[in-house]
Amino acid sequence: MPGSAANAIDQGMRMLARGQTVAAAGHFRQVLRRDGHNAGALHGMACVVRACGRDDLAIGLAGRAIEIEGAAHYYVTLALALMARGHLAQARAAVNIAILKAPRDPMACAAQARIAEACGDFATAESACAQAIAVAGAQAWRPRADMARFLWRRDRRDDALSWMREAYRLSPVEDTAMFHELVEMLLGCGHLGEARLSLEAWLRHLPDDALAAGNLGAVLFAQRDFTGALLWLRRCADVMPNADCLNNLGLTLMALGDVKGARQALSMARDMRPRDGRIAVNLATVLSEQGEGRDEAARLCRAVMEDAEADSHTRAQARFNLGTILLAQGRMGEGWACWEARHALMPAVVTHYPVLPCCDRALVANGSPMAADGTRAECRIVVRAMQGMGDTIQFLRYVPLLARRWRVVLVLPPALHRLARSLRDRTGAPVGSRVEIIAPDDRYPAGVFAQCDLFSLPHLLGLDVLPRPADACVGPHGPPRRSARVRVGLCWSGNAQYRFDRLRSIPAARMALLRDVEGVEFVSLQHGATADELPFPMEIPAMDDVMATARVIATLDLVICVDTMVAHLAGAMGWPVWLLNRHGGDWRWSAALDGGGASPYGQRGSCWYPHLRQFRQAECGLPPDSWDDVLMQVRDALRDWRAARDVRS
Repeated sequence: MPGSAANAIDQGMRMLARGQTVAAAGHFRQVLRRDGHNAGALHGMACVVRACGRDDLAIGLAGRAIEIEGAAHYYVTLALALMARGHLAQARAAVNIAILKAPRDPMACAAQARIAEACGDFATAESACAQAIAVAGAQAWRPRADMARFLWRRDRRDDALSWMREAYRLSPVEDTAMFHELVEMLLGCGHLGEARLSLEAWLRHLPDDALAAGNLGAVLFAQRDFTGALLWLRRCADVMPNADCLNNLGLTLMALGDVKGARQALSMARDMRPRDGRIAVNLATVLSEQGEGRDEAARLCRAVMEDAEADSHTRAQARFNLGTILLAQGRMGEGWACWEARHALMPAVVTHYPVLPCCDRALVANGSPMAADGTRAECRIVVRAMQGMGDTIQFLRYVPLLARRWRVVLVLPPALHRLARSLRDRTGAPVGSRVEIIAPDDRYPAGVFAQCDLFSLPHLLGLDVLPRPADACVGPHGPPRRSARVRVGLCWSGNAQYRFDRLRSIPAARMALLRDVEGVEFVSLQHGATADELPFPMEIPAMDDVMATARVIATLDLVICVDTMVAHLAGAMGWPVWLLNRHGGDWRWSAALDGGGASPYGQRGSCWYPHLRQFRQAECGLPPDSWDDVLMQVRDALRDWRAARDVRS
């Protein structure tokens, strides 16, 4: 009989380890019907009810088992049940008894680690994890996995990953859960290459693992392999649709230019997880990109901003997105204020400079402080450009306004220095006497007082109305040296690293539609393009820096380009620009910010640049086919413009 009971208990515990709770309970009940005081069977039932979520019952059953026998592992079960019910002091006492009875029991050490962590005693928890590893032996993977999880929760990610790698190496090959834990840690530590190789190898053996397919899709998206990401994310969505997969699928479709598909995927993700702020912000981005959905996008962003459960980064992203929506609607004051949230989203600037206080609106408005003799002190504000070159050129217009009140140290990449030295105010007067230009690695001059971001100037200056179109504020001085021939500059793509570049850029081959316009000499303004990469033969001038590009533009009669630096440069020079703009598009080119004089060419102008005309996509289609109608409009307008120029001459 004793042997039979022991066998039944052992078999029940093995079943319990495999998750066969009902069958395990049957074995323990069989023993207890014969002997209601069998400690092993009582402990087994305590483990069963714990597995069913009834830790309250487990406390009583484990306590009865301890009264009869007092084995160390009975105390472990009691301690874990007490911890689950929130009785931490009693749990700690119980596990300490287990350790005293069996100091080399890995399960007791592991329980001690969990309870100590729950009590906030992290030093004891880590020591107990280490003791569990030491007593379990060189081949034991569970305590190593426990150590990895503990360190991960303590945000010691590199150490956690090292332990998880070792745990996975020692774990059974079929342990799918362990593999996915390892992948999550690899992703959390930014080891995308290792994660990709691991997932690809795993999927060669288990191609139906939907979770692995979704993770591989996420890795490929992060590595900007959007086509590869789409394949795996769709496979995951077909087999095991979940909010994370659909969120990543939506972002991937957006990057590939399928805005409608992205909206559908992100809407499904939000239906599955309506309180997830990240998904709501991504959906708001897509709605805003479509142009017609900006009111709904703003509502989503405001809801995330007011959600106390959303993390600070997600709330900042929502506020930043709301800023772009408000700016696109022409609500400039509120838009500039919300746009300031971008500071929380950018990586910290690593610099050798001393830390300077940040400007606020009062400081900017008051101007340089007065010296003892009643004159203005020669204090300087440092203005740093923290975004792309096109954005920088656009916002240089605000530097002369600041320079009226303060001396300015303008920190720019060297490629923009020559252009920035040509900066002029609205009257055409140069501002160089009050603006000093330095590179990011240069030392600050004496007298620096505070700092700000170039793109914060509209907010700091208190500007709350639409910008007024201004004539040339940068570029070569003096009349342009034009030739007798009609010269048109072309630029068809921007920086490929931009997240939505496929939406704004046009494949070079599509631009060949313009070559049929007679009487026009085309010039490439596409940075770095070689003769083999041109849509058709055209002049390729040397453009070493932005000022060199400006000098080329000064020899042209017209610039035709997509939304990239060239559009801002030509616009800021006061040159005629035809902007080929995607549907919805960037907030800078929204219909609420249209301006400029009437023109037979282009749909609308821009309040930023008086001589810019837009050719907008009529609807949100798939690139590159979505550009065909726009390019045909441009071709016809270019022919008319060329003919009208002949009549005028």
